[in-house]
Amino acid sequence: MNDMKKIKDILNGFEVPYDHNDWIKLEKDLPKSPGMSGFTKTILVATAVIITVGGIYLLNQFENKKDEIKETITSDSMINNESNNINSNIEPIAENSIISKTNTINTTNTTLKTANDESHQLGSVNSSDNQQESSIKVEKANSENNINLNTQNNTNNNNNNNNSDAIIPNLNNVSFKIEIIETCIPAKVIFTAQNLPTNCELIWNTDENFRVYGNNAEHIYLEEGLYQPDVSIIFNNYVIKTQKLSQISIHKSNEIKINFDNTENLYYFTCNNVEDLRFLWSIDNQQFNEREVNYNFNIAGEYLIALKTINEFGCKSEATEKISIIVEHVYYVPNAFMPNANGVNSSFGPIGEDLDFISYKLVIVDGNGNSVFNSDSPKFMWNGRINNIGEEAKSGFYLWEIKTLDNYGNVQIKKGRVNLIRN
Repeated sequence: MNDMKKIKDILNGFEVPYDHNDWIKLEKDLPKSPGMSGFTKTILVATAVIITVGGIYLLNQFENKKDEIKETITSDSMINNESNNINSNIEPIAENSIISKTNTINTTNTTLKTANDESHQLGSVNSSDNQQESSIKVEKANSENNINLNTQNNTNNNNNNNNSDAIIPNLNNVSFKIEIIETCIPAKVIFTAQNLPTNCELIWNTDENFRVYGNNAEHIYLEEGLYQPDVSIIFNNYVIKTQKLSQISIHKSNEIKINFDNTENLYYFTCNNVEDLRFLWSIDNQQFNEREVNYNFNIAGEYLIALKTINEFGCKSEATEKISIIVEHVYYVPNAFMPNANGVNSSFGPIGEDLDFISYKLVIVDGNGNSVFNSDSPKFMWNGRINNIGEEAKSGFYLWEIKTLDNYGNVQIKKGRVNLIRN
């Protein structure tokens, strides 16, 4: 117990009553600091705080240790008779611990005192700086308040303007219309809006990754299919309404080709497409609606055969084919004859059933180009005499030419040679 009293007396010796005049005197005697940076001040203050907290922690530890030592001494005194050796060992340890703790307390008090001195020094040095910074902060705060007030007023004005412009228009009377000009590709469609407010815009989505704009917009569909377009109403750069429109069916035309066959200018025309179509043939300035058409060409020349079809959706298709017509005047011309042969092949001329020509001309010449016979009727043939009335023509080969004109205006010229044979 005496030892503990000594320790308390020692600790009480370090305590001195606080006198503010001592701090004022110390501040006057100390040299003025040229000033230090904010960072250095912060370091010093933080160091002082750390040292203070450390000193408080050590004092608490010392009080706890003191109680432990007290309990140990009391326990030792009770068993002093039985454990002298142990007591002798414990007592030096306790004394050493007390001395060590006392030294620690002294060091802590010294450190605390130094920290307090530095804190007061910092307080005196920074007093003028703090006053200047306070005035600057007040002025800055007033300026910021004025700026914030002006900004708030401008914002309020802008909000009032935006609110006046952002009044959503009435869309109850707006209507949309789709006009399909052509349902087959290329299909033309016109989108129309009625009663749209003047401050609104339209975007038409054609349902094929394509958009058109305006109250009256036109679009061409190039692929067949079923489409459902929609329209968006734009106001103030925002979509305020989107509406689906009626579905549109787009179709394509049928692929067609003309097939034909002929026998002596009698032509047989067909279409390669077997679907249920409506047909319109145009042949030689005449029109036919049958699927298959037979036509006999009487006049030679180039003809363009045209075919138009319409499928169940109204899609039109066209195909053309060009043909060349040659009209043949059919008759037989022998290559030899024998005059005076008792009526068997005794004259020369065309032989046939249909020799009713509008115009007919037969010319026969000898090897020197001298005319030996002329005729303007198929019935008037050469009998082997010069012009059929003169002397007999010599045996040998003669050249002939027949020129005919039929009722359709077809002109035909045939040439050859004939051998005149005499017995």
